[in-house]
Amino acid sequence: MKICRRKSKKRYLGEKNVYAYEQLSVNIPAKFHEVVEPFLGKDLDMNVKAEGKSKLVIVLEPQENVSSGRK
Repeated sequence: MKICRRKSKKRYLGEKNVYAYEQLSVNIPAKFHEVVEPFLGKDLDMNVKAEGKSKLVIVLEPQENVSSGRK
């Protein structure tokens, strides 16, 4: 499994200026698709921690809907 980096460039103001940014992504192996399926299409909160120099922990949790109690 690898963390992938993609650099994007968007032109604006009649092609005069360029907005550049990068996006990181992690591909999920097929053996985990059944576990991930219930979370597809939902907003997720992400927490990332480095444990030592050789371990990265990524935790994804469904976002709480805080606006549903408003009237």
